[in-house]
Formats: sequence, C-alpha cells, structure tokens
Amino acid sequence: MSSLLFTASMLATVASAYTQVNVPSPFMQKNIDPIVFPGSYSESHLHSFYGSDAVTASTNKSSDLQTGCTNAENPNDLSVYWVPTVLYTTDSGTTYSPVPVSRFSAYYNLGETPAEIAIPQDLKMVAGSATAKSQADMIANAQSEWFCENGPSSTLDANGFPSQTCSTHLQQLLYFPQCVNPTTLETGYKTKRGGTCPAGMKSMPQLRFSIRYDLRKALPNGWTGTAPVKLACGPAWCSHGDFINGWTEEAAQNMVATTQDKMKFSGVDGKLGTYNAKTTCKAVDAEPQKGTSDYAESVKAMGKRSVGAWGWVTRSRLVRV
Repeated sequence: MSSLLFTASMLATVASAYTQVNVPSPFMQKNIDPIVFPGSYSESHLHSFYGSDAVTASTNKSSDLQTGCTNAENPNDLSVYWVPTVLYTTDSGTTYSPVPVSRFSAYYNLGETPAEIAIPQDLKMVAGSATAKSQADMIANAQSEWFCENGPSSTLDANGFPSQTCSTHLQQLLYFPQCVNPTTLETGYKTKRGGTCPAGMKSMPQLRFSIRYDLRKALPNGWTGTAPVKLACGPAWCSHGDFINGWTEEAAQNMVATTQDKMKFSGVDGKLGTYNAKTTCKAVDAEPQKGTSDYAESVKAMGKRSVGAWGWVTRSRLVRV
C-alpha cells in the first residue's frame, strides 16, 4: 500500500485536540456541485449532501447556508459537506443504488497543531480529484483511504475498495487543506503533518471527513475479489469531498480554542446552542423541482460520451478538483 494511505491504527496514534460534528445520513442526493459547476443541473455527477439544506447549485456564501436547517448535531454548524454518492449493484452493473450511510462525521484538527485563525466565512474548498482513475492520479495531500472499520484487514481491489466483505462498515477518510490565505481564501496543505503553511497562508482547524457505509443488508452475501461498489465519479481513486463554511462566526472562533489541548475532545458551543443540542427542523432539498436524485438520470444529464462495463462516464470536459 502506498504511504499516501493511512491505516486506522496510525490515525489513532496521532490524535490530538479536536472537535467533531456527526450527521446521521445525507439529507439529499443530487447531481449538483456548487463549487465546480456553479448553477448547473447537468454537468455534475451525483453527490450526497450533509449539513445545511439551504444549499443549491448556486450557493457560494456562508450567509446563504446560515438561513437554512442543518441535519448536523451541532446547531451552530450550518456548513454544507458533500461527496460523490457511493453506489452498489446486485446485477453486475445493470442498475445501481446508493449505499446506506451509517454516519457521516466531520472532524476538525484531529492529529494537527494548534490553529492560528478560525475557518473564514465564505470559505469553499475541495479535497481529492474527481477525475482520478488510478492511485497514481490521486492528489497526495488529500490522504483518501477506504477500509473495513475494525477489520478484517483486506487488500484493495483494482478499483481501490476492500477486496473482502466488511463485517461492520465500509469506511472512508478524506483530509482537507489546513492552510488558508485569509484575504483571498486560497487554501493549501502544510509541507507535512504539523509542518508549515505556504507563504501568505495561516493554519486553521483541519477538516477531515469520516464516513461509514453499511452494506450488510444491501449485499448480504458479501463479496470476494472486486467489490460490487463504485462512486458516482468512478473508482475509489476519484474520491473527493467539498465544503462550504457555514459555521456561525462566534462558533468558528470558539473552535480555535479546541485545537490547544492534546488528546482531548472539545465541543464547540455558540449562540444557537450547545455542541450536541441538535436542531428541531427537518433538512430538505431547497430546490426539489431541479436536478435529479437518480443515478441513471444523472448520467444521462451529463451527456455521456462513453460508458464502460461499470458505468463510468468519459466526458469531453474534465475538471481537476
């Protein structure tokens, strides 16, 4: 395995000060990407969205998200998080359905040094590459990994997924940039974990996605060899995640303090409540009449050029994210 991929045991040993926001499941699946394809309902593959339901294909400001309802447990976190939808097949690729999500968790500053500044309002960032078709194509610093939670340990198949059935959850980890220019909002990674930021940038709490998918009911017979699973963008190598900051300014500033004490979880409270207060509203699609939540329809909408045996789409317009 490449050194780009962290093991779960390694991650446990580097844990330091952090905060965590849990979301039980996506509030919608939709073929939009406000960062890469702003305003479009036909160019993006299917994504699963967590957090503020005020997100639309045109969202680009924190204030837009802060008018919505979040399905995150922390009511002060009105950010929106999204990843390509994970799909499974039981008929060798004829049809695909979304894999049930057990839990989405956003960790901030796990295993990192203290932050210098809060995550800025209006910050948008992407980790990973939507066009990667092999491990060599992956963006190194995104540190994406797929593995079976709590084992059994397994080699990866040709597409980057475990080659043996997971007895618990299929888990994904994905790291985002931890450096930002507070004026331009350009982001970047440190030279190494705990290292220095690029010139003109300051360190902020680093975001990490940890997503647990439950295939036990969807694929009761399990698998050996090639996993009957893919992402809406293709193999596991194209793993990527998107984030638009929606934390209230007060809570974002409070988060900086959680990065100080090693080996300690700290909840981030704010004017909208304590870190675990949850919200009483129900997150729903803000534009149900636009776009699609169906994978097959999303492929058609993208104007496919050629489709392989697994349904991966090759398009004339490729975007590195």
